[in-house]
Amino acid sequence: MRSGLRPPTRAVSVALSIACYWVWLWALPGLLPAQNVELNVIERTLKNGMRILMVERHDSPTVALYLRFKVGGVDDPAGKTGIAHVLEHMMFKGTQTYGTSAYKAEIPLMEKIDRLYAELDRELRKHDSTSEKPDEAKIKRLKDELAAVQQEQKKHIVTDELWQTYQRLGGVGLNATTGADSTQYFVQLPSNQLEVWMYLESDRLANPIFREFYSERDVVHEERRMRTDTSPEGLLWESFQATAFQAHPYRNPIIGWPSDIDHLRREEVLQYFKTYYAPNNLIAAIVGDIDPNRTLALMEKYFGPLPAQTIPPRNITAEPPQRGERRIVVEADAQPRLYIGYPVPPIGHEDGYALDVLSQVLSGVSARSRTGRLYKSLVLDKKIALNVDAGSSSSLYPNLFVFSATPAQGKTIQDLEKAIYEEIDKIQTARPTDEELTRVRNGVDASLIRAMRSNNGLARTLSSAEHLAGTWRFILTEREKTKAVTADDIQRVTKKYLTEQSRTVGELRQKPGAGGGEASGNAPSAQRWEEAQ
Repeated sequence: MRSGLRPPTRAVSVALSIACYWVWLWALPGLLPAQNVELNVIERTLKNGMRILMVERHDSPTVALYLRFKVGGVDDPAGKTGIAHVLEHMMFKGTQTYGTSAYKAEIPLMEKIDRLYAELDRELRKHDSTSEKPDEAKIKRLKDELAAVQQEQKKHIVTDELWQTYQRLGGVGLNATTGADSTQYFVQLPSNQLEVWMYLESDRLANPIFREFYSERDVVHEERRMRTDTSPEGLLWESFQATAFQAHPYRNPIIGWPSDIDHLRREEVLQYFKTYYAPNNLIAAIVGDIDPNRTLALMEKYFGPLPAQTIPPRNITAEPPQRGERRIVVEADAQPRLYIGYPVPPIGHEDGYALDVLSQVLSGVSARSRTGRLYKSLVLDKKIALNVDAGSSSSLYPNLFVFSATPAQGKTIQDLEKAIYEEIDKIQTARPTDEELTRVRNGVDASLIRAMRSNNGLARTLSSAEHLAGTWRFILTEREKTKAVTADDIQRVTKKYLTEQSRTVGELRQKPGAGGGEASGNAPSAQRWEEAQ
């Protein structure tokens, strides 16, 4: 932190909904060392509506910090896809005190940049018109003038000061992610730096400056180019989602469509920030070496003055029922890849627990498990697939149960697709065995305990459940309901949801005469699509 920088001192009185819950989860013998994992969640709500979840642990002098805003790709307006993701990038560009040596000198420069870009954008958009052609000389003049003003502003910018400050404080894991349903910012720090974190983060919310907007927008477009536009598997995934969803905004890429990214303006992203980055749209999870009472007083001091905002309702277009199979093919010089998706309910639906167990019966109880039916049958026995996976994401709205697979050498997508349908038929005609269900039930306990043991994992899990399910306690009820799933339940949901009429099939097909390349691996596997919670 630069010398002379002082945290704000203003505070308001605490208004809170008091609740403290103590839960002990015991590790299962043979899965983890015998121990109890203490989950003492203390939850509070400030006057401005900000939710705070705290867990006091003194195993190490560190604390995991998680801020989850209840806004994501589904909230992007038409024609402005990717705006939530661009906003995430801009939140690291500093404030009136961070990232600048002369904030007031930047203001007229940024205003001039906005005016020049608006004029340039109007001229460039003439490419879309058949009646008027863009003035190339004017475009060049505007670009030159923009570059000159941007260069002038750089004299006042302290690059990456926020990142470097966190690193000097001993911070690790500093990052942010944008998902379909939320955007999250997280870091782990020595516990004696907790108040500094509060100052830095509340300052980001109170006084953000979206400097270097247009150059950062170009960075986002380059990110899209690398992850999607030049990635055959990324293109397949994008096309697959846009085919499976024809009305719901889950069809749009979180990073945004190219033309939407190109035309975003700083004032639009700033207005999006003012609309959604409000304390009453924010969940903070704080887990580690803390004193809850002192932590709450400090949260009130730094975050309490932030004013609540009226959050517009999510007017989300519901996906209409699917009336028949849909197919999409992407041709590229790449290894073939297959996606098969089926619409399934959102988080909290009673059928969701059985669908989750189904995914673990098919794919195994962990990301690298080789105990699932699909791996045993398609990879080991039939040698049709190099890899195969199945599962669904936790989401606010109905999403997809997806099979993803890569055919083995000498095998075709058709061979692979047929084999997957055969495994679905087996579930529909013959119930899972007691041994399979026992393995899944044990895995549920083991995975929950692993998540609880990590401060960062617990902060992520608590904030995710609080947002998506409406309460952090969902992680406990989900555990019990998942373990109560029966073989009949699994067979029922398989017949109900995994039907030919409702499925969408996406195929990455090798171009005729192409040599074939490696699968890019940039598209998420079916069990791990959700953003880093």
